[in-house]
Amino acid sequence: MKKSFSNSFKGSFKGSLTAVAVAMTLSASMPAMADNVDGAIKGSVVSASGGSLAGATITIADPSKGYSRILEADENGEFNLNTVPVGKYTITVSKPGFQQAQINDVIIGVGKTAQLSVPMTEGDVEHIGVVGTAIRAVDVSSTESSLNISSEELDLLPIARSVTSVALLAPGATEGDSRFGDQASFGGASVAENAYYVNGLNLTNFRNGLGGATIPFTAYDGFQVKTGGYSSEFGRSTGGLISAVTKSGTNDFHFGVQTIYSPASLTEQAPNSVYRQNDRCGDADGQCIGDLYVNNGGDYSRSLETNIYASGALIEDKLFFYGIYTARDNDTRNDDSVSTLSVEKDDDPYYLARIDWNINDDHQLMLWGFSDKRTYSETIYNDSNDDGNFDEQGGVAYHTRGGESYALRYTGNLTDDFSMSAMYGVVKFSETDYSDFDDCPVGYDADTASRTTCYVTTTVGANEDKREQMRLDFNWYVGDNHTLKFGYDSETNTANAATLNSGGIYYYYRTYEAGSQLPNGYVLPETMKTTRVRNYENIGEFEVENWAIYIEDEWAVTDTVTLNLGLRNDSFTNYNAEGDEFVSIDNQIAPRLGASWDINGDGESKLYMTAGRYYLPVAANTNIRLAGAETYIQTWYEYEGLNADGTPVGLSNQLGDPAISNGGDGTAKASNTLADKNLDPMYNDEVIVGYQAQINDDWSWGIKATYRDLGNQIDDGSYIFTDEDGNYLGENWFLFNPGSGATFNFDLDGDGVTEEYSFTAEELGYPDAKRRYTAVDLTIEKTWDKVWSLKALYTWSHNYGNTEGFVKSDNGQDDAGLTQDWDYPYLMDGAYGNLPADRRHNIKVYGAFAVTEDFLIGANLNIASGRPWTALGAGYTPDSDLYQYGDTYWVGDRYFPRGSMGTTPWTARLDLNFTYNLHIQDQKIRFAVDVFNVFNASTATRYNEVAEIAANDDSASFGLAQTYQTPRRVQFTASYDF
Repeated sequence: MKKSFSNSFKGSFKGSLTAVAVAMTLSASMPAMADNVDGAIKGSVVSASGGSLAGATITIADPSKGYSRILEADENGEFNLNTVPVGKYTITVSKPGFQQAQINDVIIGVGKTAQLSVPMTEGDVEHIGVVGTAIRAVDVSSTESSLNISSEELDLLPIARSVTSVALLAPGATEGDSRFGDQASFGGASVAENAYYVNGLNLTNFRNGLGGATIPFTAYDGFQVKTGGYSSEFGRSTGGLISAVTKSGTNDFHFGVQTIYSPASLTEQAPNSVYRQNDRCGDADGQCIGDLYVNNGGDYSRSLETNIYASGALIEDKLFFYGIYTARDNDTRNDDSVSTLSVEKDDDPYYLARIDWNINDDHQLMLWGFSDKRTYSETIYNDSNDDGNFDEQGGVAYHTRGGESYALRYTGNLTDDFSMSAMYGVVKFSETDYSDFDDCPVGYDADTASRTTCYVTTTVGANEDKREQMRLDFNWYVGDNHTLKFGYDSETNTANAATLNSGGIYYYYRTYEAGSQLPNGYVLPETMKTTRVRNYENIGEFEVENWAIYIEDEWAVTDTVTLNLGLRNDSFTNYNAEGDEFVSIDNQIAPRLGASWDINGDGESKLYMTAGRYYLPVAANTNIRLAGAETYIQTWYEYEGLNADGTPVGLSNQLGDPAISNGGDGTAKASNTLADKNLDPMYNDEVIVGYQAQINDDWSWGIKATYRDLGNQIDDGSYIFTDEDGNYLGENWFLFNPGSGATFNFDLDGDGVTEEYSFTAEELGYPDAKRRYTAVDLTIEKTWDKVWSLKALYTWSHNYGNTEGFVKSDNGQDDAGLTQDWDYPYLMDGAYGNLPADRRHNIKVYGAFAVTEDFLIGANLNIASGRPWTALGAGYTPDSDLYQYGDTYWVGDRYFPRGSMGTTPWTARLDLNFTYNLHIQDQKIRFAVDVFNVFNASTATRYNEVAEIAANDDSASFGLAQTYQTPRRVQFTASYDF
């Protein structure tokens, strides 16, 4: 019989021993048995003397959502409930002949399990009450490395309104290169190797792995940031995994308005960068010392966001709704170059809606959807008189991003011991760029950093992606010692690509000194201005299919030792533009092992370890760039002047042969030529060993060591066929595992029939792919007690090898799986060293303090050492005949291995916020001020690493700062809720 909990128990619990026992046995633990949407509850009922109480009735309730579950303790006094929605619960335990026990405010977070051990006292007292909760500081059965944080906790901290800002609170997470957007690197992996989930829906950008779909930030209810050791339920990530849930409705109607404003007048500007050496100074196109290289003087940013939200019950205890509409008005101005200015206007709204239906006590449905589709404008202005005044409008470009997405999710407790969830969802992404001048060819003069033609956007594209996904997950409490979790998930990712240069062609003008070698190998006999003509086009539809099955057993070996034994089987398939399969990697077995030891058996300290393998699928970008009919041809000519429309006067004197990048000659390759037939998957192996201990009820500390090793890499490379005399016969581009041999087909004789060829690793000439990450994390934490909280982390880490992974921060290349690395063997000569994510020291300190009950101050301090940087050349001195294109580690005849220029400077940033809450009956008014980068620190975060603009022609901008820390910004928030 269902019990009503509309009235809370008000009895006092005077048995101090029992009260302490109940409070101290609450813990958030065993995340392996909770998924990335819900939580779980597991525990035991014992007598005051410690004996098991079989047959006790356990009621788990959240009256605000009409949620109530009644369980019965088994013969060992144990109970278990999986797939419990995130929220705050009351736990009541009763048994004839014993006093009734109640525990209030048991918080279930994303992917967390509350483990209870409830002692009961004999007697006839009808009920007792234990007010408040005491979450155990040490989670003695968890082996996962994760950060859990709720929206209420985030309100206490000065955190920018982005998922990445939340993720960066976790140990082992570092900021990525700004050219990839607002992204984080986890455990030495590239920023394109993470996964993002909301309400169980995978929102990750499957084209290149950079970020994902966006929901209104105010709609988030809680986050879990997994940085390592996560269970076999999760895959397709070799970096980190961020899970979040949205807010939902309750029986009480709520309405609110929130305005967030960041004015341009209170936003500072980063410093300018100026040339430190002359480059043909005095010539018409030359640069002189003191001339601007990066002009930040006119930059500004203003943002205004208004959220209107409402939630409540359509049918009390049964049907709930939550909805939010986000009006956006953002203006950004960037000085693209000394002579060009762009002003962006982004004002399309976002929205999200969620419906929850409690079908009955054991079955629920959630239907939700959102839109982040927006089109923002980019207006280009030119400095027509070269006097610093941007007075000539060069046109408007339009950029469409995002899409409409939705999901349906069912959860059910089929028995007290067996539960399941099922989900189907669709996520859409758009990346379309267009203008009113798309018929105008691109013309750009690198000597003057100015546009010569009427184009607005360099690349015109209409790209639409869709992920269709489904999954089934099951939880089975087998008995006292085993809890099984198993399931299946699949996704079909479809990418429609249409990309070409504006006007169908790109003219690029630049002066090179005598003796310079162009990327096609041509050596200039004299100082000369050149015209490069680029033809680029790629159109087609491409598909990627991924699926996996998994199983995991949480095994309580003894009262103090818990093992998490998991196994995951992943399969990935990629198709070309013709629908033919060109990559199929099946049965990728990923073991996951976790062990935790409650050292003293008192739940106050633990020693734990995890070991696991994590696979990464081939990105859809690989299909588009490698398996389509891409045209990527560049030809150089002697510059003869410009026509009135900025196009070249003539193209009569060609300089060398055309250069075809990545085999992009405009023809689709046969699917059996595109990949090694024995291609192995890309994966990371990880081992973590850690110790955590409780200092007292509020304080805990921990130390953790992590080792990650990239066991395999997938990228594209080339093999050049030659005859016995070394004469060129043909070249094939294909996916392979660097450091291994390869077998592929190729039509060498041009008869229209491909033949199979096999080569050893030595014949291909590529070194093994290496990426290693070692780290030690030290953490000390004080939990929030409504007065103050503090978390301090120090991470020492070392990230080294010869490949960053899916993307390449050295040159800002976001071609996931097709980076410049491995294109030719000579490009890897010198590639081994400290990688871009190697920030050796990282200190994070954040927390909050309640000056009064309603006035709070939050702080977030980050101090980090700099990233390595390198001198990159445009030739290859050991054998210049090998050079085709790309950044090498040879500048002239000098060798600069990766990281040989040292590191960028340390950075330090302090953020503060001030919050005042005003309560009027059931209404809440909140005012907040966030100041990001309080002291306006302006340290350089990236230098120009390109030391040559062509072989034997030094770059005057080498070593100049390209980006700085984000300048000080002030954000005001006002909200009204009732």
